[in-house]
Amino acid sequence: MFRIYMRLGLRNLLLYPMRTGLTVLGLAIGIAALTFLSAMNDGWLQNMKVNFVLTQMGHVQVHAKGFEASRRIGDYMHDTSEVDKALQNMPHIQAWTHRIRVSGLASAAGANASVLVSGIESDNEKKVSRLYDFVQQGKWLQEGDKRGVLLGDVLADRLSVGLGDKVVLMAASPAGDIASEVFRVRGLIHSGVMDVDNLLALVPISMAQHWLGLGEGVTDVVIRADAFTSVDGIVNNLKQILDSKRLDSKQFEVLRWQEIDPMAEQWTIFAGVYTWIVLLVVIIVVLAEVLNTMLMSMYDRVREFGLMAALGTGQKQLFAMVVCETLVLVAMGGVLGFVLGAAASLYFGAYGLDLSQYATAFSFMYMSPIVYPELTFNGCARILIAAMLGAVLAGLYPAWKASRLNPAAAMREV
Repeated sequence: MFRIYMRLGLRNLLLYPMRTGLTVLGLAIGIAALTFLSAMNDGWLQNMKVNFVLTQMGHVQVHAKGFEASRRIGDYMHDTSEVDKALQNMPHIQAWTHRIRVSGLASAAGANASVLVSGIESDNEKKVSRLYDFVQQGKWLQEGDKRGVLLGDVLADRLSVGLGDKVVLMAASPAGDIASEVFRVRGLIHSGVMDVDNLLALVPISMAQHWLGLGEGVTDVVIRADAFTSVDGIVNNLKQILDSKRLDSKQFEVLRWQEIDPMAEQWTIFAGVYTWIVLLVVIIVVLAEVLNTMLMSMYDRVREFGLMAALGTGQKQLFAMVVCETLVLVAMGGVLGFVLGAAASLYFGAYGLDLSQYATAFSFMYMSPIVYPELTFNGCARILIAAMLGAVLAGLYPAWKASRLNPAAAMREV
C-alpha cells in the first residue's frame, strides 16, 4: 500500500507541474543553503579547534595540582619522570614536550612590555605545536644556544628590537624574588594570533630552569594526540596509570584542551546551539513551502477526495495518501537541494572560501581567513532528517482536512 500511495503522490504532483516545480525549487534553494551553512559551521569549528590546539595548547596538558588556576611559578612540577614513563607506551600519542610558563617583563633600549615567557625543548616543540612554522625572520632555537630568544613580531616592535639585539627578561622565581636574564633575539614569530604575536617569548627550557631556579622542574607537560577523538582515552588512561602508582593525589592534574581555556568550551556550546538553529530553520522552511502547496492542492482536489471517499476509500487511506504525497514533494526538493549544497561544500572544501578581509577578527578566534567547509555524515543526516520531519509535520494538517471531508458536500464543489 505504501508503494501505491507514493505512486499516487507522484502522479498528483505531476498534474500541477508549475506549482510543484516552484515548490521544489524553493525547497532546493533553502536546503542547499542550509546544507552549505552546516558544512561551514563544521569546517570553521574544526579549523579553530586545530589552530587552537596546535598553536600552543596541545590536546592534553599535565600540571602540578592547582597550577592552571593559580598560574604561579611556585606551583611547578619538581619531577615528571612518572608522567614521562606513562606516556612512552601509551597509544594514540603523537608526541609530547615539557615547558616552563611564566609571566614577566621584557626590557630593551629603554622600552619595556609585558611578556609571557615559555621555556621550550626546541626539538620536541616542533613535534607538538606549530610555533616552528610561524618563524618569519631569523631561525628557530638551536640546541646549546642558551641565550637565544624568539619574540612575537608585535612584541619586538614594541621593544624596538630586531635580530641580534639584546633583550632583558624579568620574572618572579618560586621564592618570590625578581630574577632577570639577558637574551639575544634569534628570530621573530608571526602567527596571526594576538596572544602569540603580542606577548610570547620563547627561550630554551634549560636556561629558564637555571634562570628561575627550578632545577629539573617544569610547569607543563604538553601532549599532542593523533586525533581529537583520542583525547578522552588518553586522559583516562593517564589518570589510571598515575593513580595505580599511588602518587600523591595532589601532585598532578590532567586537563583536556577544553578545560584549559573557557573560550574553547564556549566554541563547543555555540556550535551545538548553531546546529539546532540550522535544524529549526530547515523545519520552518519545509513547513512554510510545503504546507502552502499541500493546502492549495487539497482545495483544488476537493471533488477528487469526495469521489474517492464515496467509492469506499477510508479516512486513514486518504490521510496516508496525502502524507505520502508530501514526502514525495519534499524528497524531490530535498535531494536536489542536498546535491547542490553538497557540491558547493565539496568545492569550497577543496579550494577554500577566502575571507581575508576579516583576517584580524578570525585570528583572534584562532581561525584561518580561508575557511574550508567540512561535509560530515552527521551533518548530512541531521539536515535530511530535519527535512523529513518538516515534511511529515507539513502534511499532517492537509491530510487531516482531506480525510474529514464530507463525500456528498465535497462532490458538489466546483
